Amino acid sequence: MNFQNIVLNISENVGYLTINRPEARNALDECTLNEIVDALNQFNNDSEVRVIQIQGTGDKAFCAGGDLKNMMKNMEENSITIERFTGNYAKLIDALIHSKKPTIAVVQGYALAGGCGLAAVCDITLASEKATFGIPEINLGIWGAIISAPLVRIIGLKKAMELLYTGRMVKAEEAFKIGLVNRVVPHEDLEKEAKLLSYNIASKSPLAISMGREALINTQDMELMKSIKYLQYMVTILMGSEDAKEGISSFLEKRKPIWKNK
Repeated sequence: MNFQNIVLNISENVGYLTINRPEARNALDECTLNEIVDALNQFNNDSEVRVIQIQGTGDKAFCAGGDLKNMMKNMEENSITIERFTGNYAKLIDALIHSKKPTIAVVQGYALAGGCGLAAVCDITLASEKATFGIPEINLGIWGAIISAPLVRIIGLKKAMELLYTGRMVKAEEAFKIGLVNRVVPHEDLEKEAKLLSYNIASKSPLAISMGREALINTQDMELMKSIKYLQYMVTILMGSEDAKEGISSFLEKRKPIWKNK
């Protein structure tokens, strides 16, 4: 599949998805939104890929959010509607939440508005010490609506309200403190640390990761005892898998496991 605004690579079971619009600070237009969703589907259906790493080209921005200039131009020409654009962004968030494989956002610069949402909804968010996060839509008379629901689940209602009401930018260290990112690393070490993290996860049983991720997502809104019963069911299936038997055998035999994803 040929892409215009993103670049895909696969190395050592890691699928790299790079937003490649540095001239627009990797902003999201309709084409880019559709391409990211298509790329996620492609990686999810590729048995070689075990982890999906999402990043942006250049040092300035991971993703600056929606491409407002492009959006206004297209709206004036009636070639795109607000509903279609917001619908495409909603599809992106849905694709990330329901990904079959772990997703890691690697944020080297600005992650704003929809870009902040993209980074936050990934399973793990790794940030450079130079990264900046924010949801500045309120400054434009807009509300960061689509991302507000997952944001509340990630950082809590009080902090989400503050960011949404004020549009205030937060540096990487504050983003870490409020739970928006998992870890902050020196800027020059970001690529190395991201690879180590991705390789670490890719080395685990793909079946255990996939089933475990599905269980985590599905139990988010379940009542406690219902979630425990569901998790018991999931782990019972997993314990009977070939990967579980291989994992236990390799541990006892002190060797590296050979996963079959079965």
